[in-house]
Amino acid sequence: MSKQRVLLVNAFIVFLVANSLFDIALDEQHWPFAQYDMYSDVERKYSVSKLELFGVEQEPPYHEIPLRGSYIEPFDQARLQAAFRRINSKEKREHSLNEALLDSLTRYEQLRLAGGHNGPPLQGVRLYKLRWKLDNRAENVDRPDRRELVAEVEQP
Repeated sequence: MSKQRVLLVNAFIVFLVANSLFDIALDEQHWPFAQYDMYSDVERKYSVSKLELFGVEQEPPYHEIPLRGSYIEPFDQARLQAAFRRINSKEKREHSLNEALLDSLTRYEQLRLAGGHNGPPLQGVRLYKLRWKLDNRAENVDRPDRRELVAEVEQP
């Protein structure tokens, strides 16, 4: 093999490794160098956690409803969860997180008023960190073991 080809291959390998380390260090996602969040939530204690958005109804008894599907369009659950996780890990998290939650509430209400879904009017939204102990039959999928309030906002 020629010396140029060896240098080119080594340069390419260094490029791949450097970009992967860059994405890991900054917690960014630039394909194909990403750390693949899908697999990074499972912990050694066999539990899994996720951030989930809930709406608080305007009328008593103020039930909380999970905001999924048509309630959060144009987002989907996976992208919204990743965005909240990214915002929650930043230094100026509180302001950014409240801004994102208020935007989610505004989008929900705009979609509801435009007939995009038939959800109830909301007075606010809450972001929870839900945690489950892994069950091999997934019988606890709708019942997290822990539910920790991360942030909440109400209609201005």
